[in-house]
Amino acid sequence: MGAPRIDEIGRWSEVKLDIIKRYAVAYSQILSNQKGLSHAYIDAFAGTGYHLSKTTGEMVPGSPLNALLVQPPFRDFHLVDLDGDKIEGLRNLAGNRSNVHFYHGDCNRVLLDEVFPKVRFPDFRRGLCLLDPYKLTLDWKVIQEAGSMQSLDIFINFPIHDINRAVASRSVGRLRAKYWSLNSILGRRIVERGCLR
Repeated sequence: MGAPRIDEIGRWSEVKLDIIKRYAVAYSQILSNQKGLSHAYIDAFAGTGYHLSKTTGEMVPGSPLNALLVQPPFRDFHLVDLDGDKIEGLRNLAGNRSNVHFYHGDCNRVLLDEVFPKVRFPDFRRGLCLLDPYKLTLDWKVIQEAGSMQSLDIFINFPIHDINRAVASRSVGRLRAKYWSLNSILGRRIVERGCLR
């Protein structure tokens, strides 16, 4: 494995990270005061844990690193990414913390099969789940399951730039593929029958 590629982010992404960080602090403070409850942080597209600001050129802590620094701390952390180099970078950031769990794989499978069963409502477990996909790769089944569990607070960032590109595509073949992706993330058929021929 090589060094992970550091993503450059714009001002809006920096604002988004700040909002999530503030919410995570409040969430953890509130749930830490609830006796008998265990709360986890879940990041489905965790990345490297930090970014490079396009505005200032400085390093910006990413959502996993911000979550790892929250006080009082989350009881568990579940960090998922499809890129193995990014997972290794996260391992280095987390150090020897035994409550940080890493998953190298497709979050659509990992969340449903491995992570969500660990934060079930009847087990007095709760979780803050960040769904911030890089592209149109998040499956509606994940959103639907997370919403039905009654144990998760969910932050969803829809990749509007990718959605706009999909809609603006002129190639019918690419358009069909992009609409399939949109159907997958939005959970319903968005193209009327016969619209694409």
